[in-house]
Amino acid sequence: MNNITKRLEGRVAAILNSKELVINIGDQHGVRHGMKFAVLAESELEVRDPESGKLLDTIDREKVRVEASEVRKKISICRTYRIKKIPAGPLAKGALGIISLAELSRPPREIPETLSIHDSSILPPLPEEESYVKIKDRVIQVADE
Repeated sequence: MNNITKRLEGRVAAILNSKELVINIGDQHGVRHGMKFAVLAESELEVRDPESGKLLDTIDREKVRVEASEVRKKISICRTYRIKKIPAGPLAKGALGIISLAELSRPPREIPETLSIHDSSILPPLPEEESYVKIKDRVIQVADE
């Protein structure tokens, strides 16, 4: 008997704001609150040999990770959840370098990951052209690292 569980796959159906998007799979597909998904480009990048034109391989890059925060029958609203940590400035650590005075004493910061190209804190609605995540991008269930 095969106990391997197939991971869920879907597509981005809508972009709500800089932190939330909607995917086209929901409760009826097995999505549960808290499940995590990687958002990938709409299709894999094909790498071809420049001389022969033959396909060498395909590359898939992750754009962002999201977590199901609201699960409905056919869709799920997902939210970014990872935090980027920016280290403190050199004086905060006791080291010196040649940088601006403001940078010298800057405390450590944590910045939430967003979908926005401009990484703004403005939430309501994010037009698709201002997002690096696009409608039809693939989503695939992932285990949290």
